[in-house]
Amino acid sequence: MSAEISSTFYITVDETIAAGVTKTIANPGRAFRVVSVLVTGADTATCDVYKNPATGPDVLIAQAVLDVAVMPGLTDIPAQLQGGIADQKFTSTDAVNVAAGVANITRVVLVCTGNPSQALTVS
Repeated sequence: MSAEISSTFYITVDETIAAGVTKTIANPGRAFRVVSVLVTGADTATCDVYKNPATGPDVLIAQAVLDVAVMPGLTDIPAQLQGGIADQKFTSTDAVNVAAGVANITRVVLVCTGNPSQALTVS
């Protein structure tokens, strides 16, 4: 059994991202891991989250669809269920890109933890 401790922080985009538009978020200056992505927007909007460039394994979340009728608030997209980037890790120089498809996204919150985390002794 192993245990770790790490600080949690949030990267929030509080602006409308129009369908077909990509926004780039500058790196906060540290390596981190994306645990979850919370999104609001128009019904059936899609959201992509990726590193630069958006190819192959650099896609964290691809075409996550918002179903506002089912989840009218923030839709929680667990990053680990999406595959893509190995362990959802970003280096201290990786930028984060968020793209809206089909319809507008109105808010994106990336739930992150510091990486690497600190190992704890388990007895």
